[in-house]
Amino acid sequence: MRRAATTLAVLAAAALASCASEPESVLRTDLPQVPGLVPRESSGIVQRGDQVTGGQFAYKGDVPNLAARVQETRGRFDAAGWKLYAETLAPSMAVLEFRKGDRSARVEIIRNEIQPKMSTAVMTVRTREISG
Repeated sequence: MRRAATTLAVLAAAALASCASEPESVLRTDLPQVPGLVPRESSGIVQRGDQVTGGQFAYKGDVPNLAARVQETRGRFDAAGWKLYAETLAPSMAVLEFRKGDRSARVEIIRNEIQPKMSTAVMTVRTREISG
């Protein structure tokens, strides 16, 4: 009986954890979320079908290791078909710029050195004008 209760508790905790995890994409589109951080605010969202073509998205969360968070972010964008265009790394901040078609996504990750659990990120999505 005790073993069954323990098993039930473990299964319930796993179910809650999976429900609380962040979605992998913004609005079920091809735009990835910043991994490991929780979406907090968004503004100016423009969507074209299954693509976010504009908007700004703010995140908060734990960034114990900036280099690891940058690697995770690059991996998630790469898996969604985005190509890294530019990258700037500093001790407490990283700026990643991705492109996909006529869209760009700039991700700024700021590690709070005093309280890493209070770190932030901002993702800005824009559609570029392509001259013919």
